[in-house]
Amino acid sequence: MLPAAQLGRSGDFCPLTGEALLSAWERGGRQSWSARALTLLSAGYPGLARPDAAALTLAVRDRLLLELRGITFGDAFAAFAVCQGCGEQLEFALPHAWAAAALEGAEDAAATPTVDDWVLNLRLADTADIDDAAGEPDIDAARTRLLDRCVTAVDPRGDAVPYRDLPEAVRATAETRLAALHEAGELSVFLACPACTARQSVIVDLSSYLWTEVRHAAGRLLQEVHELAQAHGWSETTILAMSAPRRRAYLELIRT
Repeated sequence: MLPAAQLGRSGDFCPLTGEALLSAWERGGRQSWSARALTLLSAGYPGLARPDAAALTLAVRDRLLLELRGITFGDAFAAFAVCQGCGEQLEFALPHAWAAAALEGAEDAAATPTVDDWVLNLRLADTADIDDAAGEPDIDAARTRLLDRCVTAVDPRGDAVPYRDLPEAVRATAETRLAALHEAGELSVFLACPACTARQSVIVDLSSYLWTEVRHAAGRLLQEVHELAQAHGWSETTILAMSAPRRRAYLELIRT
């Protein structure tokens, strides 16, 4: 697999259109949110094997999803949130270039703090970590499992010690520093409500945002296939093989 800094820069991305779009939508609709993110990424980046995609940190994965979104739906990134104070809908735009730069700055983040002669090695979580932790029976067990995977430590004698066996003070430092690493890799914006002037931070979940766009685009494409098949008797394969402009041209002829 290419180094993280080179992924998504070699022209290997393919926009989610036609059969690729519908296949990703069909598979993703039956999956968890983390598996769905990998399905979208694999559909748009055929050269990236799924196990390799699962091993990407969440910041790298989201940067690649952002690039995929850009070539599929364009750089315009409009979103909305709900004011926590009064319930007003808040619309905002997220510049593509800013989002990409923010994710690039965090995608290789790691830390090796020292606490009372203990050396901690902290790394950002990847999708495989999230899926593994999700298999635990409750939230506390899942949290511990995730920390076990993302935190390693060496005691003052030079022996490796798993997270769950660390002294309480060392565990607390590890948790705080790891949380800070992940927060640095999140896309967040501060919004001011025009109705009540309350300010709030909103985290943008790229995989969920892209999935919503894919779901809507798939619905529109299925409607186009339905109309053209009814009008001309063409097969789904034939219609999906057409370019979007050609499909729209035929649809205009049918609808006028």
